[in-house]
Amino acid sequence: MAKLSKLALYALMVCVASAHAQVMKVVAGHNPWPPYIENDGSGLVSDILRAAFDSQGIELEIQTAPFSRMLIFLEERKVDLIAALWWTERRHKTILFSQPYFHNELAVVSHKDSHADFRGAKSLRYKTVAAIRGYAYHELLESIEQVKVIDVHSLHACLEMVHKRRADFAIADVLAFAHEQKNSPQLSDLIAHMPVLLSWPLHIGVNRAHPHAEEIIVRFNLGLDELKKTGRYQQIVAKYLPEDELQ
Repeated sequence: MAKLSKLALYALMVCVASAHAQVMKVVAGHNPWPPYIENDGSGLVSDILRAAFDSQGIELEIQTAPFSRMLIFLEERKVDLIAALWWTERRHKTILFSQPYFHNELAVVSHKDSHADFRGAKSLRYKTVAAIRGYAYHELLESIEQVKVIDVHSLHACLEMVHKRRADFAIADVLAFAHEQKNSPQLSDLIAHMPVLLSWPLHIGVNRAHPHAEEIIVRFNLGLDELKKTGRYQQIVAKYLPEDELQ
């Protein structure tokens, strides 16, 4: 009995030690979304997250797959976090969000010669909009009367739909849209309408059921604060923003 008690005590100590063990590595997921996340996981988001976690002694791995699939992976805990996520009430119920680490400016994109008169979300009524499957702006689109949404897997696919006149509009982050136009000359016939449709802060998100959810969020926030205090954050962002936005 004494021997069994010692074994039980040892097992309990191991469990307690494991519960308090610090996270040493996290796996983040997202769909390719240049220049934020390239196909190989590099990019603006990767640079910020890697630097923030590295300052806390945490190794970061980024995996890429369609966004809707990554949300399933998050739920199934096949990844520890979503690397770039917009806050919504629906998501907040199951996902723990970090401090915002960037802001996305989302614009409506159309063909230049369509002469679209865009004056806000109501201008999308009775129109066809190409959208990335699983993205949070679907909640806005669902509230617009008689809008037809075509779900695709990437921003490039959204823009191609508009370019080929299979959709009237697409919704694109302004920086990502500029990147797509620079790398795909055929998309030069598209235009982003101003003012922007939405301005949304960008977070990392961890499944609330994850055993280390709070630790991951707290340590990322600490790392992000440190990056901003040292000026490292500004240096990272400056590599990706156009010069006129840095002035």
